[in-house]
Amino acid sequence: VRRKGRVYVINKVQRRFKARQG
Repeated sequence: VRRKGRVYVINKVQRRFKARQG
């Protein structure tokens, strides 16, 4: 993990993207 903020943003985006697709 390089930056905590980056991982947090990615996790949030992935969750929203998955919810939109699912």
